[in-house]
Amino acid sequence: MKVVSNTAVSLDGRINTRERRFTFFGSARDHARMSCLRAEADAVLVGGATFRNWPHAALPDPSDRPLLKARPWNVVVSRSLDVPLAPSFLDESGVRPLFVTRAAAVPPGFPGEVEAWLGDGDPPVGWILERLVIEAGGDLLFQFLAADAIDEMHVTLCPIVVGGDAPTLADGAGFDRDDVRRLRLLSSEVEGDEVFLHYEVAHGGPAP
Repeated sequence: MKVVSNTAVSLDGRINTRERRFTFFGSARDHARMSCLRAEADAVLVGGATFRNWPHAALPDPSDRPLLKARPWNVVVSRSLDVPLAPSFLDESGVRPLFVTRAAAVPPGFPGEVEAWLGDGDPPVGWILERLVIEAGGDLLFQFLAADAIDEMHVTLCPIVVGGDAPTLADGAGFDRDDVRRLRLLSSEVEGDEVFLHYEVAHGGPAP
């Protein structure tokens, strides 16, 4: 399985503003890159907070949909399962919705397909898929990094500064100095005021 993340960030590494409402930092070019990654994916994964802000199917643009090999999964990971359940997501014919949550959080008669884990800890990050694209929030992305489960990271550096108490690219507990994750730059491209970065994540812990 190949796991790829895709995130647009501000110059100071923020993925949202302090209001934590739905915000899209990137340009049309950034959106086009995201669409291509979705078209290559078997599944697109988001966290519960991200989905609450934008509870819609993660589909590639119509021009990229011929690239799809099959109907992709749209995976929503939420410990509480306190998420919107709009028909526009559940009944979207272009995706297969899947909710990943704690077994104790699933109410009787829940209308969506669920994969549940036992206990109150973090969700498992092993997915039986060929290619997974993560468009998650910072907390879930950190969990994948901590589990050494991300292969590549696409980051669009946007020409804005947010500051303050706003979500970052990788929230959560954070790494100690000896455990930080190391990346190798595969490509970089400047278009307008944005910088498009493509990294490979070094597996097996931090580089010496």
